[in-house]
Formats: sequence, structure tokens, C-alpha cells
Amino acid sequence: MTLTDHNPYRMRFTPSTPLPDDELYERPGGGRLWLDALAPRTRSGTKGPFGRARAYARTAPVTHLVLEPGTIRCWINDNTGPASASRAYVPQPHPTIHIPVLDHGQWHDLTVITRHLTDRLARLPAEEVLQEITSTGARNGIHLLPTLDQCHTSCSCSSRSALCKHAATALLQVARYLDTMPLVLLLLRGRSPVDFFAGLQDPDHPSLKNSHTPRHLPSPPATPAQTAHDQWERVAQPSLPPVPALPERPTTPVLAVVDGFDGRTLADLTAEAAQRAYALLSALIHPGTDAAHTAGNLAEAERSGASPTSRQLPTIPLQQRLRELQEATGLTKAELAQAVRDWGLGG
Repeated sequence: MTLTDHNPYRMRFTPSTPLPDDELYERPGGGRLWLDALAPRTRSGTKGPFGRARAYARTAPVTHLVLEPGTIRCWINDNTGPASASRAYVPQPHPTIHIPVLDHGQWHDLTVITRHLTDRLARLPAEEVLQEITSTGARNGIHLLPTLDQCHTSCSCSSRSALCKHAATALLQVARYLDTMPLVLLLLRGRSPVDFFAGLQDPDHPSLKNSHTPRHLPSPPATPAQTAHDQWERVAQPSLPPVPALPERPTTPVLAVVDGFDGRTLADLTAEAAQRAYALLSALIHPGTDAAHTAGNLAEAERSGASPTSRQLPTIPLQQRLRELQEATGLTKAELAQAVRDWGLGG
């Protein structure tokens, strides 16, 4: 999990690994509290509303999850298969879940009835802090944890069910983050954790006044994905940089004498390699020129035997080759034969 955007009134997560097995939500924590409130466990063992969605949610390619006061937004990239030949836009699931936030009076009352726990909360881990706040509020009729009936879902998929697998995946992802950052629940229900705990310590904190409204980041202008895709296709592509000029046509090089090689053959091979490179470069820079004709001439020369690559080397008798190897290496005939055998065995 990566927290890519964090401010007091919006949290944007980028999941990095698939959802773990159900054991994650069996231990006490924010995720377990969240799921128990949405779908209380029954003695009959039925899987509840998340039963069929768990298998999909465990491996769903969630790219982003954004939590704001009263809103959960999730982006899922289901297009994980090979790219299609057509460039037609394929809409991806984008579930959005709206949850009612607590009003100012409820937040004020929750702050007042929790203030006497300030010293105790300071010594507890975050998951126990959340449990103390939710249980204290529930005893006084203020429920921080929403029920499934309070979650109003919408999704761009074709499912007609009240809770599609994509929306269920978003709710399960929230449970995952509540296990690691339990106090995100306060933000989701309308109050930044920073403002809530500041109100516990300061009865005159601005968040406790009726005029206080949480700040929201400005949202970008809404543009349908299909419109954005069409606009992208109509935009002219940037021009390529200017093509460099061709160098001069290569000539037959003059090479130094190399022992053991025929000078004329080596020069012909070098010249032909330069001609081939020049023909390929010319075809890339100036399509439609005589590059194809040049390449065809080179291929014809190779087939006819005029090319140095197809020219047969003079036959050297075996005894002469062995004698030259002995002179070059300083080995006797027996030592050379042993070296050949060792080389054949990989020694």
C-alpha cells in the first residue's frame, strides 16, 4: 500500500499487492470493525453480501482508492489481457460509494463525551483508539461505523445488483486500509482526525463551532472518459526531429597488412559491409531511393559468387594447418592433439 496523496481532507492510496486472505480481518482492528458493521457475521455461516465478491476482490487490479468526507472512489483496471487490435475505448469499472457524514451536532457531542478519555487514548495504539471512540459513541446513539444500507453505491459496470463486485471490492479495500490506518474512518464520516483530536484538547477549537466547514480540495473539471479519448485521438502528434543528411558513399578502405589474412579479401569484406550499412541507412532516411536497388545488387553478387562473402577460400592441406598451429603455439603434435581432445570435452 502506498499513500500517494495525503492531506487532512483527502487520502489517496495506491494498492501495491493483492488483498490477503480472510485472516487479515479475523484479528481485532479497524478492518474487522468496518466489515462487522457492514455485514454482521451470522451463526449460520452464510457468506453475506461480500461472499461472492471476495474471490474477485482478492486479485482485482485496483489502481487507486480515494477517501474523502462521505465519499469512497475506486479505480479498477480490468483490461489486463493483451491489447486489442482496435483502438476503441473500453470503459473501466469506477465504483463510487457515498456514506452520510455526521452533522456538526453529532461531532460536537462525540467530542464532549470522549474528552474524558483523552489521557487514556494517548496511551493506546490507533486500532484501540478507534474502538474506544466508536463504542463510546454507540453507547450514546452516535454510530461512526456505517451499515451497508447507508452505503449508496454507483458503478460504471453493467451490473444491476445493488452491490456489484467492484463496489464490494472498494469496501474491502477500505477495510484493508483501516487495518493499517484506523483513524481514516473519522475522515470518511466527515471530520479530519487532526481536527477531532484538537477538539478533544481545546474546547474552543474552530472545528467545534457551527461556522466550521471542512475544506475540500478543488476537483478537476469533469470530462467523460470517452470525450477525453476522442480528443486525444484528434490531437496532432508532435513532428519528428529533422532527418540527418547521408554521409558520403564509402569507398574501398586501405587496411594494414595483418598476418594470416589475405589483404585483398579482408579489404573486400570491409568494403561490402560498409556498402550494406550505407544502403540500409539510405533506405531509412530516404525511403523510395535506390537503396533497394543497391541491396538487390549486393544479394545478386552474393548468389553469383562475386561477393567476397561467397568467395571460396583456398584449400589448405591439413598437415600444413597443423604445422602452422604448431609454429604459432609452440606445441608439439602430441600436445596439440591433447589440447584438441581437452577442448572437445570442455576442459
